[in-house]
Amino acid sequence: MKTARVKRSHGPKAAMTEATYRKKALPHLLADFNGLCAYCLDPKEFRAASQSNVEHFDCKIRGRERHYYKNLMLACAACNMSKHDKPVVNPFDSEQRLLNCTEENEFLGHIRENSNGQWESTSKAGHYHLASIGLTADCHNKKRKARAVMANRIFGLLTTAIQYKTVNPEAVHHQLMGAVRDLLQTMENFPPIVTENGVFTVKEWLKSKGVDLGFLDAPASPTRWFCD
Repeated sequence: MKTARVKRSHGPKAAMTEATYRKKALPHLLADFNGLCAYCLDPKEFRAASQSNVEHFDCKIRGRERHYYKNLMLACAACNMSKHDKPVVNPFDSEQRLLNCTEENEFLGHIRENSNGQWESTSKAGHYHLASIGLTADCHNKKRKARAVMANRIFGLLTTAIQYKTVNPEAVHHQLMGAVRDLLQTMENFPPIVTENGVFTVKEWLKSKGVDLGFLDAPASPTRWFCD
């Protein structure tokens, strides 16, 4: 028996038409999916309200069933446009199909996330799903990699330096410097910081605040973080 990743409610009580399905279904989808895109899992805070799309999982259905709530998914604009009119099942290979998270968990037996935060297929269905929706594109990969780097670094700090599971101050210092180094590198893929003095990368912004980034390359002895 398949276990759904997302529990779908009954949705709107009234029937939906081409003219009304988005307005009626969107509030229910946002609640059911907890604001996450059904496909890339981006939260609603990552997009404008107008880019929370009501997407038809099986786009080939016609007639009244097309707008049944069970056929509607919450999707970000990028995933909706990439999926577009892809058929649910590949007409040339029945094992290749799209994965409906309200009927099964696509991350059990079809897709896995590696240590770098990248999604890899473990089945034909997973491969078709990732390729059809563009879920391995750079716009998704970079965000997942950044999240993986930060999560692993925070885990390391929490389990050693912060909880004092090591009595070696030099080791703690090395770990902290390594975490800062990785986070700064990760932040290079994020939008710059806008100030009244201009637009800055995170490193440029830190320097403008008086931080001497030379400490990142210094040995593990006591180091001054701020310029005179």
